[in-house]
This record gives sequence, structure tokens and C-alpha cells, in this order.
Amino acid sequence: MILSKVIAPALFSISIFASSAASAALAIDAEVYLQSDPGSYVGGGIGAPSVTWVHGIDGIFYGGPNYGSFLHGVDISYQGDNYWDFQFAAPTYDRATNTNDGQLLQVGMYTHAQRFPFNSPTKPGINIDGAGRGNNTESGWFDVLQISYDAQGNLDQFAVDFKQFDEGNTDIGLYGSLRFNSDIPVHLSAVPEPTTNLMMLLGLAGVAAVALSSKRRTSDTAS
Repeated sequence: MILSKVIAPALFSISIFASSAASAALAIDAEVYLQSDPGSYVGGGIGAPSVTWVHGIDGIFYGGPNYGSFLHGVDISYQGDNYWDFQFAAPTYDRATNTNDGQLLQVGMYTHAQRFPFNSPTKPGINIDGAGRGNNTESGWFDVLQISYDAQGNLDQFAVDFKQFDEGNTDIGLYGSLRFNSDIPVHLSAVPEPTTNLMMLLGLAGVAAVALSSKRRTSDTAS
């Protein structure tokens, strides 16, 4: 991990994922798409407004647990012209059991993420750094689209889209679409923020409501 500037199968025992046996495995197939906002310090490390790196062509990918346990999340590393690290973690606190021992990542959207591993126990963690660039403070979100493990408890498949903001500045950040042994295509465009998706749905609902109201008025006038 570079320093900053200064569906888990139910048939596996949780102890498999908590053990130190899980390690980083070389990908069979992997790809990442990154798009930087102008002025992003970390994003500037990709060397272009956007890039796509493919396993075995541009570099190689490894996938494994954060700090030896998937209860601390997933760590995908990329070794090419530069080294990059992609870390994602669920909140360590589990309300259902009232424990703070970590949780396995699940498919779904994680919002209000903070810099891993310094995230609050009740907040997810994210940390993207590379090319010697990292943030002291960061925030963001990530959407886990796919995650599974093999019989030995190693990472089998992982797909995630994400956005990391630089130093807490929500106007500047790095978008990404990362796949590890996944058949889900990467999104070759800036990933829409969760609030953007919500506004789009609300907008479509509003248009539908106006159209329905207009149709009713036309029907009433005709009768």
C-alpha cells in the first residue's frame, strides 16, 4: 500500500475469511477503467484524462484481502508502468450482532465512504492510490456489483464501480470501474453518482406524472 503525500457463499464458515490463509491471487482476467477529474491529485497519476488497463497486456492484477482477512475488505493491486492499489471495506461494526470485528463485503451500494483503514466503524472504507500519489483524507462511494470466493476462501470474482474524492473535495475525484475475474463489462464512462441516479428516477417519474395528468384532462374534455 502506497503512503499518502507526506456474494459471500453461505456454505463457507466465517472463520475461513477471518483466517490468515487467504492471500493475494494472480488474476485470470481483470480490467480497470479510470477517469480523472481535472485537478485531481491522485487521478493525475494515471497520465491521461482516462485509461483502461487490461490484465496480461498493460500489466498484471492481484486480488486478495485487506490485511490478511476479507472481514477487512478487498484489496486489488495493479502492477504495470506504475503500481496502483484499490481497497474497499464494509463498516467494521455490525449492528445485527453488536460487534466490531469487521464484515464481509456484499453486493450493493456503499455511500459516505472514508479513507481506509481510518474509516469510522460505522462507515465503509475506500482507498485508491498509485504512481506515488495518495490522499491524507478522502471520501467517496463504491458499488459492489459482484463478489464471490472459492472453496479455500480466496477471492474468486469481484466487480466494483467507485468514485473517490480528493482530500474531501467533492468537486474533484477519480472515477473507476474495476473487474477481477468478472464477466461484467467495465463502464467506459464516468460512473454516475448515487444522487444522480436518484434524480434521474425522480425526473422520469415527474415526466410520467405530467403525461398522465395531461391524458386525463384530454379524456375529461372529450367526454
